Amino acid sequence: MPKVVTYADTTPSKDCGACHSGVLTMLTASKVKHKDLACAFCHKEKHKAIPVCQDCHGTPHPAGIMAKFPKCGECHNIAHDLNNWSSTARPASTTKPVTKKKQTQQKPQ
Repeated sequence: MPKVVTYADTTPSKDCGACHSGVLTMLTASKVKHKDLACAFCHKEKHKAIPVCQDCHGTPHPAGIMAKFPKCGECHNIAHDLNNWSSTARPASTTKPVTKKKQTQQKPQ
């Protein structure tokens, strides 16, 4: 394999899916606009390059939110599967520990 691999804008995603079938399946099943983009749109500069979300989206939230959640994936999951959590899963950064209330036992009378 060549040391540097780049892709033309016209590279079909199915070409990437030959080796990355799981990711392609996840992306095409997604309900968000990323599914309409070819893999080369985000990953054309260099094979395995992962762009920074802000390159396309700027800074979409106020500074306070960005300081509390500096990694987009903490709330949005990964770009191939944005916000597609199961009904029981939540982003790790927003999961709160469950505290059990002490139950008081009543004495039988």
